Amino acid sequence: MSSTEWGQTGPGYPGGGEQKSRVPGWVKLAILLLLLLALGWVLLLTIEYLRTGKPLGDLPGVPEPVVDLFDRPSFDYIASIDDLNTPMGVAVGRDGKIYVTETSGERLIHIYDRRWNEVGSFAPPDTQPTARVPVYLAVNPEGDVYVSDRVSAIIYIFSADGDPKGQVTPPAGFEDWHPLGLSFDKTGNLYVADVTPDKHRIVVIDPKGNLKLSFGTQGEADGQFWYPNGIAIDDEGRMFVADSNNGRMQAFDKDGKFLFKITRGMSPGDLSMPRGIAIDREGRLLIADTSRGAVQVYRVADTTGAPQDEGPIKFIGSFYGSPNDGVFFTFPNGLAIDGLGKVYIADRSNDRVQIWEY
Repeated sequence: MSSTEWGQTGPGYPGGGEQKSRVPGWVKLAILLLLLLALGWVLLLTIEYLRTGKPLGDLPGVPEPVVDLFDRPSFDYIASIDDLNTPMGVAVGRDGKIYVTETSGERLIHIYDRRWNEVGSFAPPDTQPTARVPVYLAVNPEGDVYVSDRVSAIIYIFSADGDPKGQVTPPAGFEDWHPLGLSFDKTGNLYVADVTPDKHRIVVIDPKGNLKLSFGTQGEADGQFWYPNGIAIDDEGRMFVADSNNGRMQAFDKDGKFLFKITRGMSPGDLSMPRGIAIDREGRLLIADTSRGAVQVYRVADTTGAPQDEGPIKFIGSFYGSPNDGVFFTFPNGLAIDGLGKVYIADRSNDRVQIWEY
């Protein structure tokens, strides 16, 4: 009888028989049950995701390592809109038009199409370059463009093509306001960061021009502000405010009640001087941190629970500008996101707007 190279006869063990499984039957059954449970969990998770449309991190029962695996976006540089003069604000309309303010040179508001070709420019009416400083912009649900002007302390209203349509009338008792950051919610309420000396606050005006809410005072305590800049509103009506000179982001509910904050610091996820702020399609919060030269990205819980055990917000990454041409962000300011996941950052001291996607 011939032997195998292992010293055994036949194809298997002595006697030529096949090797029998040494795995007990109960182990096989346990493995099968675990596989069925895992498939059931994935199925239930899929059904819940399709039913609610919530980000993966907000669904119940998802472990943190799984959330991190799928919820950490990879940002890629695409292109830049160049030849601007100290751009500060950027906004994107529903029709895809991109609006950029510049705060030196002619101090114009430039309009670009979806392919980033300039299709026009405009300025506050009856003003000279030295008498205007357009800073922030916001586009309302009807497509009108609102621009805050720092010199005149006015919010101008323009059509989508830049035709003047008037000004926002300050609510009663706000005749001395100094509007800076602007934002709209999905119902057309206008949110204004008012930096009137000694009265730094957030003002909310309904579509008819009536005062809906005003909260905050100048200071450093929770609920106070020191030069608030960008404002972002989520689908639940929560307000996220870049409290710039306090080096933090503060979150409030729809009634102006303080919820939580991201503080100033040197650790990953801390802020230094936040300016532009936006919320993406998945409910993630993006903040342009101007003195850090970065865009910081966070995952925020909805009102039904926190995205992780530590609290209502979690830092998930950042990006620092374009490595393709060796120029990174230098004092990024305004920030906007379009409906296709592209991020527009006013790269202020590099005189351009950088465009990223993820």
